[in-house]
Amino acid sequence: TRFGVVALTSSPSNNNSNTGLISTQTIDRANESASSRLEDMQTRISNRGVDPNGIEDGPYRFAEIICRDEGGLRYDVPLPWLGDDKNGIAGDNNRDDQVGSGRIGAPLTNMEKEGVVDLHKAMDEIVPHVLEALWSGDEEGNNDDITTNSDSSNSYVAASGYLINKPGSKSQNWHKDGPDAGFIDCFVPLIDLNEELGPTSFRLDDDEDDELVPLLNKGNILLFDYRTIHRGQGNTSEDTTRTLAYAVYRRRELDGDGTKKESGDVHNFPAALTLEYD
Repeated sequence: TRFGVVALTSSPSNNNSNTGLISTQTIDRANESASSRLEDMQTRISNRGVDPNGIEDGPYRFAEIICRDEGGLRYDVPLPWLGDDKNGIAGDNNRDDQVGSGRIGAPLTNMEKEGVVDLHKAMDEIVPHVLEALWSGDEEGNNDDITTNSDSSNSYVAASGYLINKPGSKSQNWHKDGPDAGFIDCFVPLIDLNEELGPTSFRLDDDEDDELVPLLNKGNILLFDYRTIHRGQGNTSEDTTRTLAYAVYRRRELDGDGTKKESGDVHNFPAALTLEYD
């Protein structure tokens, strides 16, 4: 964890080295869900007379899909955790109702929801236990204020969705997802990654040439601190779309009266128009 990045992979002793921590069936269903959701939302955008690829008309932001980068072809598709806008923190009166954690406009189809639910359940069987270990700090207490909790129940998902990177996309600028401690990004590739597909790279120090580029098989898990400098590389493949699922896990905070407080990722998901009624 020296550079704020942790890769969780299946055991090297596994007979099939291409098998990830999450089952191939679950991953493939999630990938189909992502493709369906993207196609549906881009059709709605096209019906508005806007280039859904984000090339001709530039970046756009809706509750259901975001294209942040100049040049287009890279999309963030927010999802409700466990596929249910009434699930978990979405119904908590202490929660700020933010995109990516609860209601996200146009509802998912049954097929899309099934793919999301199975994947999120699989992620939640693994990630909170790792966070419990990471957030407990080391013996010397050098945990850089990443948390003050050692109980995995004190984490929750502040945002979730799919990140979709199509052929022809450009590399992003180096950036942090936000300035705050207590957030952990979780990426799960839905296809095997290689250098052509635009994997995520991490800057290890001030030298931009010193990069870490984890090339994970589908179904494995990448965790990194919200404040870690990173970027999505351009997809230089001819016809392969790189899709990954993400969740932003956050340390649960307490109000003055000891009540647990939860809120979404307002830095990356401010209020946006919806395509629900298109």
